[in-house]
Amino acid sequence: MPIATVNIPGVSGDIAVEQSFWKGFKFSVAGQQVKPHGFPRNRLTLPGAAGPIEAKVKGGVARAYPSLVIDGKDYPTGPPTPKAQQVLALLPLLLLLLVQGALGILVAFGALSVNMGIVRAERSNGAKLGLMAAVLVVAATIDILLATAILSARGA
Repeated sequence: MPIATVNIPGVSGDIAVEQSFWKGFKFSVAGQQVKPHGFPRNRLTLPGAAGPIEAKVKGGVARAYPSLVIDGKDYPTGPPTPKAQQVLALLPLLLLLLVQGALGILVAFGALSVNMGIVRAERSNGAKLGLMAAVLVVAATIDILLATAILSARGA
């Protein structure tokens, strides 16, 4: 199910954007999937009325939705993310200060991934902020329990 549909002049159909937890964003034009290429797989060759059109996928950690850049012009694939949601969604990264290493990275980026899913969901802003705060509290609790277990194992 597409999360957004974008109409870009010169492209031979609407561009549908789908998001998968494991595979990231998928793009299709008029029902035909367009595979990314290049390194780091952020380029698309879209079918155009006058020939293929090269597009660059521009994303980032703070963006809930990527943008397509064609000839220097940005075409967003979703609504802009409010600053409060961006800040709260990224706060789990500060948990890396508490527990470092593989476990800390797993907890921090897991919470960040859950928060980005919350930002993309169809909920009110208040509900999104509340859920992201709850995710932060749960992730911090997991980090505190991990830190306690690690310190007690070292001391024993």
